Amino acid sequence: MGFLVWQRARNILTQRIFDQLTSVKASKSAEIESYFQFMYSQVETLAEDRMIVSAMEEFSQAFDQISAANLPITPEWEQAIATYYEEEFFPRLTDNIEGTPIFDIYNPGGAVAQYLQYYYIAHNPHSVGSKDELIQANDGSTYSTVHSRYHRILRNLIVNFGYYDLFLIDHETGDIVYSVYKETDFATSLDTGPYARSNFAEVVNIVQKNPEPGAVQIIDFATYRPSYGAPAAFLAAPIYDDGQQVGIVAVQLPVDRINDVLTGNQNWENEGLGQTGEVYLVGDDFLMRSISRFLIADPTGYRQALQAVGTPDDVIETIRRLETSILLQSVETAGAQAALQGQSGTQIIDDYRGIPVLSSYAPLGIKGVNWVILSEMDLAEAYAPLTNLQGFILITAVILVFLVTLIAVVAANSLVRPISLLVADSRKIISGELGEAELRSTTHDELSLLVEAFNEVNRSLREQRSLVATKERENKALLLNILPSTAAERLANGETLVTDTTQQTTVLVASLGGLTELSAKRAVPEVTRLLAELFNDFDEAAENLDILTLNRIGDFYFAVCGLTAPRMDHTKRVVDLGLTMLDSLQRFNHKYNLDLKLRIGIDGGESIAAVIATKRLSYHLWGETLAIAYELNQIAASNTIQVTAEVHDSVRDLYTFKPAGDIEVAEVGRLTSWVLYRGGTDRPKPDHTVREIESTVTVEQDPV
Repeated sequence: MGFLVWQRARNILTQRIFDQLTSVKASKSAEIESYFQFMYSQVETLAEDRMIVSAMEEFSQAFDQISAANLPITPEWEQAIATYYEEEFFPRLTDNIEGTPIFDIYNPGGAVAQYLQYYYIAHNPHSVGSKDELIQANDGSTYSTVHSRYHRILRNLIVNFGYYDLFLIDHETGDIVYSVYKETDFATSLDTGPYARSNFAEVVNIVQKNPEPGAVQIIDFATYRPSYGAPAAFLAAPIYDDGQQVGIVAVQLPVDRINDVLTGNQNWENEGLGQTGEVYLVGDDFLMRSISRFLIADPTGYRQALQAVGTPDDVIETIRRLETSILLQSVETAGAQAALQGQSGTQIIDDYRGIPVLSSYAPLGIKGVNWVILSEMDLAEAYAPLTNLQGFILITAVILVFLVTLIAVVAANSLVRPISLLVADSRKIISGELGEAELRSTTHDELSLLVEAFNEVNRSLREQRSLVATKERENKALLLNILPSTAAERLANGETLVTDTTQQTTVLVASLGGLTELSAKRAVPEVTRLLAELFNDFDEAAENLDILTLNRIGDFYFAVCGLTAPRMDHTKRVVDLGLTMLDSLQRFNHKYNLDLKLRIGIDGGESIAAVIATKRLSYHLWGETLAIAYELNQIAASNTIQVTAEVHDSVRDLYTFKPAGDIEVAEVGRLTSWVLYRGGTDRPKPDHTVREIESTVTVEQDPV
């Protein structure tokens, strides 16, 4: 019931919000369409107004007089114009466009343009943004006289009507013969000048091609560089006098007026849009034609949202600099796509911030542009009452479930209590919580017999489990005594063929001399104890150096480093082991008054090892490196270490070697060898921080 109530409430709430958004959208659509219709009518009226007609004719004549006078433009004038562009115009423009502007691209062009821009822009005493305050340039020209006659009236006109700027244009040459705000497009030609490819030039060109009286043309928003790269749209119409076209009047649309309409002068909440609702316009290029609410209300959060949906950093930075999302914010949402296809409707979609919203969309009926309008609200805010209802339903449901469960438990307790105890104790026994405890029974019937039988089974299982655990520990210990820990782990993981092959190993083969004489002089138990002590010293030294030892065969001792665990200093470790073994033997002889001797052969290179399972597991080592080390051991003098040239080259900077005779190794050839005497080195102490090796292994008896 709670789910059905929640679902019904959600449907009602969704429809109510959609109706509200649709109502706001319809209201804003009508207001925007009415505004543009009003602008169309105003421009049409301006084109027919006698004052505008007279101003157009007089400005054109004055403009032509300056052109006909062919006044020379002095270098000082040219420098003043260039200085204005480079010090005033370009720094402001650079903040809003890519690249670096240069004067040659923006040069106003002909002598008339330079003349008027010098007097009304470069030489204008008023600051940037206030150039319109200059009424007359006092240059003695007819143009300045005409300008002083009409400028105040036209400036008041754009203030009262809310235009950004107003222009009078020669319909034949495209020359802007007058503008109110005197930006850098003033006096330039829209046919051949620096702004001939702007959207302003495009709308003038449309009027030139369609000069019918009363026809008003509009051009969509685009970046307009004379306005420092801000978005600009234009309306233009031809001016006629007694059936003869005398020029073109154009106005630059005010962006702020459109934003004020759509934001309700930033009073979104008073218009029913809550904390996250907004209404905005999108053009057929999927870019905004009005400002985003979130750029106004929460600029930081807005930029973070754009970064989260992958908006390029340069676009985000441009939005921050210009403080507008017009022509910058991409809105390729499902609602915008449907509206641009001529559809009207409502949907739950992800908006341009990637946030789920309730969206109401429709195309706009504005002649000359393909725009759509969207009214949206974040789903989280729209569903806030539903979330509260959901919490209430969940709490109520939990309470009801608790009460029903409590009643059911109390009612059934007398029936299920014995079984519950049996189940609870069984689970504790399985998890090991009860240890040696047994199940309990509160009855004296067939259930008590079941409990007794189960306890017998449980006791038997405990005994079996204990026996299995003991056997597992014994088997693991035995396996680690036979194989290296890495090989044992691989066998335990199910590998059937365990092999180790590496190029970077060092092998030591040592043989103990004097063992036969010792066995002849002393009892077997004593000899066994002495050998165990000596070899334990060897094994401990190998473990400290992280060297793998293999099972002893007779009086031979085998060790290898770098086979089961890579070591960059494997050669040094093995040489240190050999020296430590000589030290240990010397102390051992002195302690027990013995004369045992040790011969050691060491070689480095490739080694191969594998777990070979015949009747028992064993870890076999073979290869050329072992064969050479064995051969070196055979020819080494007592209490010396004989190594190959490879070993010598690896550690010659650490130890003192003496050359020895060449040796001949079957299937290998003749090799150079070196001898390291115990007294011939100033070696560093061995590193005792290496990890512990946990096992010893066997090797084939005849490595050669």
